[in-house]
Amino acid sequence: MQILAPLAFLLAATTHTPNTVPPPASALKTHSACTAVTKADIEAALGRPVSAGVEHRGDAQSTCNYEGGDGEITIALIHSNDKLDADAEIADLKKLLPEGVVRDATGLGARAFFVDIPSAGAQLHVLRGEHDFLMVSVLGFGGPAQVSDAVMRIARKALDRL
Repeated sequence: MQILAPLAFLLAATTHTPNTVPPPASALKTHSACTAVTKADIEAALGRPVSAGVEHRGDAQSTCNYEGGDGEITIALIHSNDKLDADAEIADLKKLLPEGVVRDATGLGARAFFVDIPSAGAQLHVLRGEHDFLMVSVLGFGGPAQVSDAVMRIARKALDRL
């Protein structure tokens, strides 16, 4: 079951401020989303088995999808040459997910926020510096209240490895 295509709307929503100076090197360019968060990490956070991760990789991005029962977990690592604009990201996400509720998350990256999707799950968006982005999406395992702690544990695991 695919409730949302998290990366598709994430990439469509990404808003950048033009940047003519090359950004500093990024750990995200050299990491795979499937190694930043492993199957074992997901299972430990959710307390249930999931499939092996399926990776999709591009020049400046890597995503890894895991499935378990009716749920899907997506990890996305994105490096942008342009400076990321968190407020524009949030505005675009609100347009794409009008039923979603945005709330800040503390202690992660330069800026982090949850998008709670009623009856579906939660996504955590973390901006690391001005050019790197991590998204953890857990959908189909319960509502935001049931999955937010797991989403936060998964994100911390990824950030520890990057």
